[in-house]
Amino acid sequence: MKKLTVLALLVAFCAFSQAATIILISDSVAPGDPGDRHEDDTLVAFLEELGYEVDTSGMGGAYRESLNPFADPAKASALLSADLVLVSRMTDSGAYDNDRMNWNQLNNPLLLMSGYLTRGETGGGRWGWTTGGSSDADRTLTTIDIVGAHPFLPDPQVFDWSANGGMSPKGVYLPNSSSEVVGGIVVAEYGADRPFLIDYEAGIDLDAGNGTSGKYGILGDRRAMFAHWGYDEAGYDFASFITDDYKALLAQTIAVMIPEPATLMLLGLGGLLLRKRR
Repeated sequence: MKKLTVLALLVAFCAFSQAATIILISDSVAPGDPGDRHEDDTLVAFLEELGYEVDTSGMGGAYRESLNPFADPAKASALLSADLVLVSRMTDSGAYDNDRMNWNQLNNPLLLMSGYLTRGETGGGRWGWTTGGSSDADRTLTTIDIVGAHPFLPDPQVFDWSANGGMSPKGVYLPNSSSEVVGGIVVAEYGADRPFLIDYEAGIDLDAGNGTSGKYGILGDRRAMFAHWGYDEAGYDFASFITDDYKALLAQTIAVMIPEPATLMLLGLGGLLLRKRR
């Protein structure tokens, strides 16, 4: 019986050891699809280079509120089965607003790359991750200020895009103030008091932070806001202005957010074998 249990765990481990799946929510069309909005093709390629499986069914605006994604069994299943939901900067915040509670209460990790959607009650309201608004950041800066030690931060803990010929980013819409963040940990800031990377634990009551009731909900799993500049001009895409520092920071953040079932399975298998030896 014990041998069968060990065999079952080994089979499960092999299944769990497959690449984690990231579903990309974007108004950009999916790679290979016809159309003129391919700004996130390079984001898909970046994630695949990191070793993740990318579900592109969420691209092309397929999860906009007008299409009722959470009432669609196939789309709801795709969201819930993903190891990480990544909401691109290439999204119209007004097209994802009415579903705010569904997005906030998803029971799997979600990484948001749009500062627009973080807005809370006093800023007009989107997903309520802050109590305030968002706006375009100063485009002359070339560094990100690290607030403190955090698992999201790679080593060395730096961020600098001045290597791109001194070019500054376009359209970095960030929350207006780190003091307005609802329950999250500000990991890095852009300039003075403008949160660039925020970590939110599951269970944060966004309504309590915003002074509302039944509007934003309680976070169903870990969340992070990781800023990316916009696609405001022709020729911009995800890769525009990206440096090795940005890649390392994003890769580390994603790696921390995605659960590691294979590791958990190994721990369970080790415990079982230890008991057997005893």
